[in-house]
Amino acid sequence: MDAERRRRTRVPLRISVTVTVGSEDVSVQTWDLSLRGMGCSPDRRFSEGSACRVICSLGAEAVFAIDGRIVRCSEKEAAVFFTGMDEDAFYHLKRLVQYNSSSPDIIDRELADPL
Repeated sequence: MDAERRRRTRVPLRISVTVTVGSEDVSVQTWDLSLRGMGCSPDRRFSEGSACRVICSLGAEAVFAIDGRIVRCSEKEAAVFFTGMDEDAFYHLKRLVQYNSSSPDIIDRELADPL
């Protein structure tokens, strides 16, 4: 079996998000989330290498967007690599990952170690 290559904590998290590809808004379910990307349900409108924008709504006061690129898509799964976000989006993303992690303090240590 291949060794784990990820350098950031990935947490299981099932939430609905909207992925905008071109002018299409696609509602998907996340499977896992990290500070660098997410795994989610697939959609026929996704194509590997496409730029996208992930919109996450955690309530009226917490809606944020993250720019990304679709790095994997098949009939069974899709994966998005995050390429950019503002400070508010980073704050909410970090809190989501920490809250769903079994070791929340590890996230701060990972941030201190740049890739």
